[in-house]
Amino acid sequence: MLTLLSPRSWGAHLLMVAAVAAAVFLGLWQLHVWQAAREHEARDVSKAAPMPLARAITGDSPFNGKYLGQPVSFSGTWLPKGTVYVSDREVRGQRGYWVVTPVLIGKSAMPVVRGWSATPEVPVPTGQVEVDGWLQASEGAGVDDPDPHDDVIPEMRIASIVEHVDADLYSGYVVARKVSGQPTDDLVAVPPGSVPEISASTSLRNLLYAFQWWLFGGFAVYIWVRWCRDVLEQSRAQPVEVEQVASSA
Repeated sequence: MLTLLSPRSWGAHLLMVAAVAAAVFLGLWQLHVWQAAREHEARDVSKAAPMPLARAITGDSPFNGKYLGQPVSFSGTWLPKGTVYVSDREVRGQRGYWVVTPVLIGKSAMPVVRGWSATPEVPVPTGQVEVDGWLQASEGAGVDDPDPHDDVIPEMRIASIVEHVDADLYSGYVVARKVSGQPTDDLVAVPPGSVPEISASTSLRNLLYAFQWWLFGGFAVYIWVRWCRDVLEQSRAQPVEVEQVASSA
């Protein structure tokens, strides 16, 4: 046992302690990164101050998930002929339709959910408009549209609206919170889907890295234990060898 406490063995002990400490620290760091990434993806930004739409998304950019539910503001021109109705939408326990009218912003159009209606027939707006609402991602459950040529679509899918709008569309849509220039009607406000679901694969690599570092720490301890056992066995064998040499002399 004294052999393991000799200065000659201190280097091996210190190396083991340093390896285990580094593995534990790096594993905890990767775990923190994993947790932070999941919290960031699930954050609710729906009550944040509105930002200009161009800061969150442009007509040519893909949808950035970190802005899901983000309040945005913009101005443009209504495209009344592009109005569609999203069927089977529930508000206050009743089934009806989302009323969606695109707003032309420059060369691209942003679909705007103006509100909910019990029937797919409401007055359509025209002219200039200023919109304040929540940015949302395109739906994509793959629901079939029984009649692609009418104004009713089964889900809020950007690809389904393309046929109804004579302009390039943004890759997301906006649920209106405040709209100027909208005609007076019986539309019911639609709440935003503000908190995204967390995917099981979100930052999974960081979680796996954490376990990898901890396994490395465990392996370092295993190597150290094996080394200690070998040193003790060698120290016990040395007196026997000396006695054998003495007796043969």
